[in-house]
Amino acid sequence: MLGVAIWMSAMASVLAAWLVAIGAVIVDLNAGLPWRHVFDTCTTTQCALSHGTPGSWLKVGILTLATLVTGGALVGLGRALLHARRRTHRHAEAAHLVGERDQLLGAVILDVPEKVAYAVAGRPSAIVLSRPAIRALTAQQLRVIIAHERAHLAGRHHLVLAVSSVLADRMPRIPLFTKGRTELRRLVEMCADDTATRGRDVRDLLGALLALAGPAPQPRSALSAAATHVQERAKRLVSRPGSRSVRKTRALLLAGTAALLAGPVITTTALCNLLPLGL
Repeated sequence: MLGVAIWMSAMASVLAAWLVAIGAVIVDLNAGLPWRHVFDTCTTTQCALSHGTPGSWLKVGILTLATLVTGGALVGLGRALLHARRRTHRHAEAAHLVGERDQLLGAVILDVPEKVAYAVAGRPSAIVLSRPAIRALTAQQLRVIIAHERAHLAGRHHLVLAVSSVLADRMPRIPLFTKGRTELRRLVEMCADDTATRGRDVRDLLGALLALAGPAPQPRSALSAAATHVQERAKRLVSRPGSRSVRKTRALLLAGTAALLAGPVITTTALCNLLPLGL
């Protein structure tokens, strides 16, 4: 889970740094801006520009542009997240409509030829299994797969993937966001693996992953146990590190997360001390 936290912290720190930088420009322009004389004669502005000093109109223009760019970016990201949320909820609703609810398993059963097992968030959320997938699993494997999908829903992993996907789609030229989307999808699966195997035999999950692995298409809004980095996760389950190595890794990740989150806070504090805030 700390791996997920450090990736999300890195993305959040970049966004926060951008907002702080834009905010610094706005504050700097706003400081000393004669609001009551913004609509004075153009002669004043032209004289100021001729002396190399930005006049009221130029300040207002830059201030307006910065505000529009920032607001537009935030609105765009918000709309994309809402669209992803609606798509996921429609998928969950459709699964409940076309599938058969199994109260014993706590899942929705689909009559499709492919072996599928995934979780999709909604109101209500759904754990979706196909009949071929159920037939391919033993009772213990089925329980661990359902526990894996429940871990996704309980951990709200769909929100993590939605945010990372929106950032990667909107800003594909930034490697942090594109790489982060891939890494976060892998890490949330590992988190669910750890939760599902707690108190259970790891071999049951390994067998389930092997039984379900295949070319069956998985919905984009779904979290599927056997669709992401199966080979790497299987190796990790077989050769888990010792407790000393885990503690060392956790300490390093906590330190890295704190450093990432501290950066924008320190920058903001420094700017508040340096910029003239009196209007």
